Amino acid sequence: MENKENKKKHLPLYGIGPVLCCSMVLVTAVCIWLANKGYIPGKIDNKTLKLVFLIIGIALIIEGIVLFFGADLNGNLQENIKANQLKTNGSYKFVRNPCYCMFFLGCIGALLIYANWMLLILPFLFWMEMTIVLKKTEEKWLTNLYGQEYIDYCKKVNRCIPWFSKPYL
Repeated sequence: MENKENKKKHLPLYGIGPVLCCSMVLVTAVCIWLANKGYIPGKIDNKTLKLVFLIIGIALIIEGIVLFFGADLNGNLQENIKANQLKTNGSYKFVRNPCYCMFFLGCIGALLIYANWMLLILPFLFWMEMTIVLKKTEEKWLTNLYGQEYIDYCKKVNRCIPWFSKPYL
């Protein structure tokens, strides 16, 4: 029988993600619906600007999907969690939370495609929500679990917005 004291603890497989992701998707959908019904003004009528927003919106959605699928390639995410190994390859080289980032970028993409100036405040609110919630939950857990290795990783890789950073490891 396995001694519970000798068994290493690991992060939950899904963490706070479902709450963050569902709230972003729900708020995005409701706000687009309200704007479509005329309750939120700010619809952009300029065809050129709408086309630019459409192209950027589609690109962000595609980037989010690529990051999501890249999160579990080159090293099986759930196995890393179960084995208490910090994942820094695949999409984790570009963003610390690629799965949450997919929803973030997808919601921004949908808002850009809808093309309403008033709704463009939402990405900033989503970023603030992700920053606050992740700092108070997963980042504390990861710091406790991995210590200096995670702190060094955080210095090189953004939390929510993918970016090419200094190589990790």
